[in-house]
Amino acid sequence: MRKHLRSVYKITTRCLDVRKAYSSRRMNEIKVRLAPGPPMPKTLKPTIACNGWPKRRDDERRPSFADLVFYPDGRPAMPNDQDANSIARENADYNAAIETLTKLQGNGDSIRNSISDKKLNSLVHTLKYLERSGLTLEDVEKLSVIHVAGTKGKGSTCALTESILRQYGARTGFFSSPHLATTNERIRINGDPLPKDKFTKYFWLVYNRMLVQREHEKDMPAFFMFLTIVGFHVFIAERVDVVVLEVGLGGELDCTNILRNVRTAGITSLALEHTALLGNTLRQIAWQKAGIIKPGAHVYTHVTQPECLQVIYERAAERRAQVFQVPSTDAYLQNADGLNEYVRLNASLAIQLTYDWLRQTTGRLHRDYPINERHITSEVLRGLNAANWPGRCQLVEYENMRVHLDGAHTVESIRVCCDWYQKSIRHSRNPNILVFNRTGDSDTKAILHVLQQACPFDMVCFVPNLATDQPNDPNQANLHCSPEAQRQRAQSIAATWQQLCDSQQQQQQQPNHGQMYNTVWDAFVAIRTRYPYHIQLDVLITGSIHLLGAVITVLNDFHLEAPPTKNGHT
Repeated sequence: MRKHLRSVYKITTRCLDVRKAYSSRRMNEIKVRLAPGPPMPKTLKPTIACNGWPKRRDDERRPSFADLVFYPDGRPAMPNDQDANSIARENADYNAAIETLTKLQGNGDSIRNSISDKKLNSLVHTLKYLERSGLTLEDVEKLSVIHVAGTKGKGSTCALTESILRQYGARTGFFSSPHLATTNERIRINGDPLPKDKFTKYFWLVYNRMLVQREHEKDMPAFFMFLTIVGFHVFIAERVDVVVLEVGLGGELDCTNILRNVRTAGITSLALEHTALLGNTLRQIAWQKAGIIKPGAHVYTHVTQPECLQVIYERAAERRAQVFQVPSTDAYLQNADGLNEYVRLNASLAIQLTYDWLRQTTGRLHRDYPINERHITSEVLRGLNAANWPGRCQLVEYENMRVHLDGAHTVESIRVCCDWYQKSIRHSRNPNILVFNRTGDSDTKAILHVLQQACPFDMVCFVPNLATDQPNDPNQANLHCSPEAQRQRAQSIAATWQQLCDSQQQQQQQPNHGQMYNTVWDAFVAIRTRYPYHIQLDVLITGSIHLLGAVITVLNDFHLEAPPTKNGHT
């Protein structure tokens, strides 16, 4: 597909334009090109305002880093009646809601309590709080839902499915987790995050109803459970045709699993994850994921491990559901060399989930497609091309950096990430920078080993998921880990990297270019201190979705300007 997209923003007075050129449109790739202009100075430096953030040099027309991440085709126009004061009030009201939300219990703790104490079953609690919010289960089950569980790729599969369904004319709801930058990303209507004013409206509607019905001080749902219930309210009020519902954690006891009548379900790739909660073997993990299978459902999967498939088939048989193993994406798109890696890995499952829902629905959206057949429609091609799933194999060019974002956090997904990164830089002579963190405890050494083998990074920054030393964005609050504990974890990861380098140095292969920084802000200041602005960089940011959120927060305000010349001009 070829289309001409106009220049959308002027970045700086030095004629730095964000453009999409005449070319095959590759998902999530934004090209930043230097237009003719005065020669760039040899050194540029961050300009720091009194609050610790760099000052803006330009007018507000320049897109933020978040704009390029979330709206690669341009941010939707703001309502004409919204002035600066009304936007500020909207943001303040939204942040107040998020600050209240962050005081609720984390999802992991909720699942852990359900496993250890059957009296605290999270599904029973979800139903209780759902009814307190003003909805019955029967109300929610009027929604038509595609439910997706898995270890890797479930969010990507959901995003692709939702995008394809919109091409058929469906009004879509999409519930996902975690968020990158702002909490309202988790609830989407027709692909766009729920506007902040609507999020605030539904948040307080649900919260206040639950608050007045408490039986004791701690009688409130956990963070994820609360957002799940808010999502159901939104999808019902917005009259969506279909909800694409991503499992939060596991499946069997996940609070999205209260629905009893889901007819289309997907299970993505499986690996060991959250073993303290879900089990120490692949069979146990598969059992939890297959818990979303409902009686008579059609279950699509690209799971390959025999022991996992056996569990999925067994659980499906118990509920008289049918399991279909989908073909590879290459079976549909053999010449799709320009596809993003997450599309190549997950498109086939998304295609079959879409076809199955269209086949089982009634009315104007019904299609009589054969089951699990390898065919592709123009709507599917448009949906795959239009899909935007931020932070997954995503390249954004900004401030003379080619920023590669990928939330990979398992050995398998890091391999995919590294393969994508190597392809992206194969014609580049830029310095290579790695910014890394990981929130889990397992496989850290193996993940770092994959990264070491993938690329000889010129600079490696180990950081906590902290944007600055004084984080003030409630959307980036960490419910489970203090700043000091996060820094200790980053220091431990840096020490593991050092051990790997020492081992490699004995074979004269790998010097250590790694260092731990207290914040993401500190890391980028160090990067641009070592490599001034006139040097383009390739930067890989990976290991944690939460790290990506902190990076987006920093780069939104990380701008560089030329030092003044003798005549006072930059």
